[in-house]
Amino acid sequence: MALIVASIDFGTTFSGWAYSFVHDHDNNPADVKSRNWNSGTFITSKAPTCVLIKSDGTTLEAFGYDAESKYAELAAEENHTDVYFFQTFKMKLFDNEGTIGNSTLLEDETGKKLKALTVFSLTIKYLVDDVMDSLNKQITNGVNKNDINWVLTVPAIWDEHAKQFMRTAAREAGIEMGHLSLALEPEAASIYCRHIKMSREENSTGADISTFQPGTRYLICDAGGGTVDITVHEVTSDMKLKEIEKASGGAWGGTKVNDAFKQFIDTLAGGAVMQVLKENHMDDFIELMRSFELKKRECKPSASGSVVLRFPTTLQEVVRNVTKKSFTEQIARSPFQGEVKLIKDKLKCDITVVSSLFDGPVRSIVDHLSTLVSKFRDNPINQIVLVGGFSESPLLQEAVRSAFPGKHVKIPHDAGLAVMKGAVIFGHNKRQIVSRIARFTYGIRCAYNSSVHGTATLNNKDMEKCFYKLITNGQSVSENESAGSGYFSPMTGDSCYVVDVYATKEINPVVVAGQGCFLIGSFTVNCKDKNGKISETFLNMYFGGTEIVVKATLETTGEEIAATFDLPD
Repeated sequence: MALIVASIDFGTTFSGWAYSFVHDHDNNPADVKSRNWNSGTFITSKAPTCVLIKSDGTTLEAFGYDAESKYAELAAEENHTDVYFFQTFKMKLFDNEGTIGNSTLLEDETGKKLKALTVFSLTIKYLVDDVMDSLNKQITNGVNKNDINWVLTVPAIWDEHAKQFMRTAAREAGIEMGHLSLALEPEAASIYCRHIKMSREENSTGADISTFQPGTRYLICDAGGGTVDITVHEVTSDMKLKEIEKASGGAWGGTKVNDAFKQFIDTLAGGAVMQVLKENHMDDFIELMRSFELKKRECKPSASGSVVLRFPTTLQEVVRNVTKKSFTEQIARSPFQGEVKLIKDKLKCDITVVSSLFDGPVRSIVDHLSTLVSKFRDNPINQIVLVGGFSESPLLQEAVRSAFPGKHVKIPHDAGLAVMKGAVIFGHNKRQIVSRIARFTYGIRCAYNSSVHGTATLNNKDMEKCFYKLITNGQSVSENESAGSGYFSPMTGDSCYVVDVYATKEINPVVVAGQGCFLIGSFTVNCKDKNGKISETFLNMYFGGTEIVVKATLETTGEEIAATFDLPD
């Protein structure tokens, strides 16, 4: 039995880890410890999701703030062309739903390509080693990897394919499969909030989530750096949680504000100067974006006055080189004339200008929340919980409160850590979520069966490519309930068989080719028993957990065989 549960919160913009011992969890589930990260000028509870990989493409040189700083130094000396620098690369799994595989490539900041699996696994390995180092410094005789159960967080709006990619990356990073679980981010945050005393904010009313009674429904909005992940939970009669609305969301996270800021500077300058600054003065680009990251957290609704940003002098040089005019002249010609002023190495902006950078993602979030809330008119949702780093923005908080004046809007005091810490609590007790709503229709490839596929007319080439449906999109699925079962045997002469698993958003697909179907991966089942005999197997498939589980039992000996899941290339 593991002594420790450790979570790795792999975020788009920021990542970190947390842990707790079993005995501490038993006394107080919310007693979860995490690491602070030092940028050199300030300390944060997570580090930027940035990795610097050596020219060999297999060795991680640095992570987080260290990776940013070292890459900036190399770029300043023009020694950065051989190394790989990746940031915000997690969004690749959201942008390429159903298509990312073992051979997928990522482009670094200068366009050099490296396998996505390598980049993700090296990042996870760094965080795993960092946890181990921290624990070994605290415990006299150190810890063994088998003493730890690891939990890796993933967005609930990801498909099974992307989640399996993360599991494969974790395996490549050295985490044994028997010691790894995936936690869905909004679920982890919901679990965390169920175990803590919510902060009593001036505008936060109503009961704490921890005291919600059976039948209470509440919406969890996990607003992170890249994606916004939303689901609705209901408290069950035994005080557990069930999902009553399938996870949904989009790419409306805090990075959209950063993108708007870069576009704002380009508009001021009258040219694509931010890209030039990034290419030629990476150290100044990083420093500018770090400065904005801090300033944007200070933006409050209905505020007056101005925001002052320290500007690198190199940007002024870039503006002159690109536009042949000074930055001051370009500001005077821009749509922001009179609202923005350059004073030596500082840019003074009217607060309304900076606040407007939030408009796009905030509007998308509020509109989506409105759509979800309107679906529950008969049994309304009266509680909205905001978690995730972006939810700490006063502008987003106020926008949600204004849009839902009759609802109780709650934000835990450490909203940015709710997922990371909740994942640890989930790792100690995975049965806190009793059922989930399927986001896809799931099934396996099979041969045509008239009793299953009716009178469907198929071409000869499709007869062996039929979709055998196990779960329907929108169906409520219990974690412990088998979605499909049956007896399977390998082909004559083989010792194993392969089950191809497909998904689609269609309700009643007929064949696995077309109708939006995509291959999630394949389960390989070894049918050789301990005596060396090839056995028929009884297969059970479970779709109600955070990932698909297959359990195969050999008929000859009753042995339960682990079915390994492989990604397609």
